Amino acid sequence: MKVLKTSTLAVVCWSLSIVAVADPDKPRDFQAAPVENAASGAKVGAAWLRRSKNSVEGRIMTTVDFAGIPYTVWWVIFNNPAGCIAECGPADLAADGGAAADVAILNASGAISAADGVNGVINFDMSVIGGEGASIGSQVPPPPAADAPPWNRVLKKNNARCAEIHLDLNVHANPPSPVNWVSELTFPRPPGNTESFAIFKPTADCDE
Repeated sequence: MKVLKTSTLAVVCWSLSIVAVADPDKPRDFQAAPVENAASGAKVGAAWLRRSKNSVEGRIMTTVDFAGIPYTVWWVIFNNPAGCIAECGPADLAADGGAAADVAILNASGAISAADGVNGVINFDMSVIGGEGASIGSQVPPPPAADAPPWNRVLKKNNARCAEIHLDLNVHANPPSPVNWVSELTFPRPPGNTESFAIFKPTADCDE
């Protein structure tokens, strides 16, 4: 009986080691990037991402122009960076609705900015999993547009390391009148309303 128990334990340990080796969430790649003010280009904060094969988690920490104002952060995911016109950006959305670059845009987080005595500040945590994203009804375009936005809302499955990812910080200090908060907080505002952003290129080992 003692031999049987020892053998059984050995099999269990071997099985666990196989599972650990096959875990798609390990190893994780860490990336850091500055947060840049869209108007001035000044470095106003920092952001980081931790990527595995099928998931991304991260944080953005930055000063903002307004304290006590709603802000939203948006995942702007270029699932196929090779399809970008040049540097991945708004031009890829304008050209074909993001089809060539397989762009996905979905809400990452939102909060009211806090005051630190000088500026407003934002500190967001966020995460996204491949194959999961925003539903069609979760993004409500502002009037007079009535159709759903043209871009996708999903990080492609098993593509978390190979996508180019932008974090766009939208300010809602001057919403349209009358205020449509459903649209304001669920639909990314035009590029002119992006207060700041961080850019993360695909990881070096994205195909592994």
